[in-house]
Amino acid sequence: MPGIAEKTRSLAVLTRRHARPARVCVAGALVLLVLAACSLDYGEALAEEQTSENLPDTVAIGIVHKIHKDGRLSLQLEATRAESYNASNQTVLSDAHFVEFDSKGDTATEGKAKKVVFHTDTENAEISGAVHVHSNTEKGDVTADSLAWENKTKILTAPAAETVKIRKDDGSSLSGSGFKGDFRKRELTFSGPVTGTYVRTDDNK
Repeated sequence: MPGIAEKTRSLAVLTRRHARPARVCVAGALVLLVLAACSLDYGEALAEEQTSENLPDTVAIGIVHKIHKDGRLSLQLEATRAESYNASNQTVLSDAHFVEFDSKGDTATEGKAKKVVFHTDTENAEISGAVHVHSNTEKGDVTADSLAWENKTKILTAPAAETVKIRKDDGSSLSGSGFKGDFRKRELTFSGPVTGTYVRTDDNK
């Protein structure tokens, strides 16, 4: 009956129903977060430090980076600290938080992570530490301990043993290990054990 939660009888069905929301949340939000790091304008927030193999070339504290599109704010990224390492082509963000806005100015997607390592030469990224993204548009969220983005192949993965959780606002959820999102093929897969709950509503018909 509509509105009653029940255990998944077919993993394929649950995976298919959640594939698109998960893809939009992660690719449309987390990737925007890390790509924003490559064009940060530190301005007066720059703090010079001694050049060293283990020290950043530049450091910015308490940054707020805004991206406007068609005269409106489309993305706002905040971080308590941003470090640039020229030799290794890396930008490291600490306590990153971002909000993506829709055409009406309302929050479309919001996410946070303790650490983001962005590779400026390849546009690959590692995102770690209480990773959480919620999409109002897709009415769902994604949580993970760590995720890795490979820009060339457009593939997002989590370490094999770690669990990635996908939850819809209606209560449906999917949790499993061996997560891989292939955004060229538009596929989301879990190679390890997966569990989930599917909530039937009138919208699911």
